[in-house]
Amino acid sequence: MADACMKEYVKTTSEAQRATRQGIRDWKQNLDKKASAELSSRGILALQDAMEAQVRTELERLKECLAKIR
Repeated sequence: MADACMKEYVKTTSEAQRATRQGIRDWKQNLDKKASAELSSRGILALQDAMEAQVRTELERLKECLAKIR
């Protein structure tokens, strides 16, 4: 069961990271050329914050899963 928890955690966090990286790439490509560097920086930070929140959520799920095993 522990292996299943770890596999699910790795799979989910990898998907979240891939989706966030793709979102950042898409956002940069579609960013208006006249946008300021500050706007670009804030957008990237917002996406990074979203990814970190997703990883924290997945860590909590992993902890819950591992607690059930003990």
